[in-house]
Amino acid sequence: MRRRLAFSIAVLGCAVSVSAFADFRAEFAEVKGDNGHALTRIEVSGSRMRMDSGNVSMLVDAASGSILMLMRDKQQYMDMGKMAQSMNAMLASVPPQMREMMKERMAAHGHGGAAVTYAPTGRTETVAGYSCAVYSVNVGTNHSGDSCLADISSAGIDAADQATVRKVFEDLRAMAQTASAGMASSSLNQIPVGKFPVLMTRYDAGKVVEVTQIKDVTRGAIASTDFAIPAGYSEMQMPAFGAPH
Repeated sequence: MRRRLAFSIAVLGCAVSVSAFADFRAEFAEVKGDNGHALTRIEVSGSRMRMDSGNVSMLVDAASGSILMLMRDKQQYMDMGKMAQSMNAMLASVPPQMREMMKERMAAHGHGGAAVTYAPTGRTETVAGYSCAVYSVNVGTNHSGDSCLADISSAGIDAADQATVRKVFEDLRAMAQTASAGMASSSLNQIPVGKFPVLMTRYDAGKVVEVTQIKDVTRGAIASTDFAIPAGYSEMQMPAFGAPH
């Protein structure tokens, strides 16, 4: 799930900065694959951003730095900032030799901070009415997917929303660095400036396993409840280091 989530975030990382804010919602549909983990929605309102993927929602407030993960099927949530601090404290006590071994294993599984790059293929398509250019998405030397990118102005996404998205990804990157105690880093937010994904294809061992396409883009007020912990949800606690599982 972590790799799928990282890919979803990577293809959505757009960046510029301005001063005013507006509300924005983009909805996506999985057109191939049935694993239930594809990106379905991203919302931005002021400094807050929500991203839904399967039964998981990420709620981030770029102003306060709050990062929450909702597990809607379990009616639980996790404070990712607290989780990162707990993981940092746990890993800080690991002996140096074991830290190096863990770092090597994380890198082998794609969590070692390999650069995410977008390479133009020269191909163009029209997806849901958007003209887009196809880019190869690579994590290190691994071709992890393709993304068809349209001009961001054609999607009606203003610079204020882009600024919020940029700050959200900076917070997520910092959280990943904290949680790994410096053993891993994130290379998100590498999408070409001024572009917006309308078709995302993910590969596993060279085979297409998931295709997600833009379904609808709307502007207008988004309910504040979309960015809040729903009533009845309980907080999932991180187990103490050394505690039995």
